[in-house]
Amino acid sequence: MKKIQHTSYHSTIEIQHLRKSLRRQRLSLSIHTRRRTEQAVVSHIRRQPNFANAQRVGLYLDAFGEVPTGALIQLCFKLRKAVYLPVVRSVNQPLSWSRITRHQWQNQRMIKHRFGMKQPLMQRGVSVKVLDCLFMPLVGFDLKGHRLGMGGGFYDRTLASCAATGKQRTKPWRIGIAYDFQSVDKLHSNHWDIPLHAIVTQSGYRRFK
Repeated sequence: MKKIQHTSYHSTIEIQHLRKSLRRQRLSLSIHTRRRTEQAVVSHIRRQPNFANAQRVGLYLDAFGEVPTGALIQLCFKLRKAVYLPVVRSVNQPLSWSRITRHQWQNQRMIKHRFGMKQPLMQRGVSVKVLDCLFMPLVGFDLKGHRLGMGGGFYDRTLASCAATGKQRTKPWRIGIAYDFQSVDKLHSNHWDIPLHAIVTQSGYRRFK
């Protein structure tokens, strides 16, 4: 897996600059690069046992330059997996996970949240604990499994119940999806940060110890 960054990031200012730089790089990518990365990522994921054995899969809808997930969602439907998408209920609450059907997906029965992303029409969702596998968006990651998000803390709050077990292989199995250039040497980890079990980019799939 390729690495571009070569610095340790600790201070709030350093993290802010890093987040801004990586988001700018991500937004500058062409549609062709995004789609090519998406296909490579799906190719790596479909061979992983944790995905193959998962019945309930949580995914995100790309809205801010993230690796697209449409092909992965289609694969889940093809393999008869239950697909769940995040719903923002409140800025201070954990994400709720709403199951979507193939029909809902094909007919784009989504609403646009004021934050800019699309999500399923509001309905009663489930806890993240119900999911077997969770694919997570990110701005940056390091090779110890630390994840840099957009800054809103939604996934940290959502996964707070996993804090006691850290990186142990408990539900849900947490996989970050990213581009190669989003890899950095070292991110400062706070006590509330929930590490990834694995990361997948166009170059491959990496599990963390």
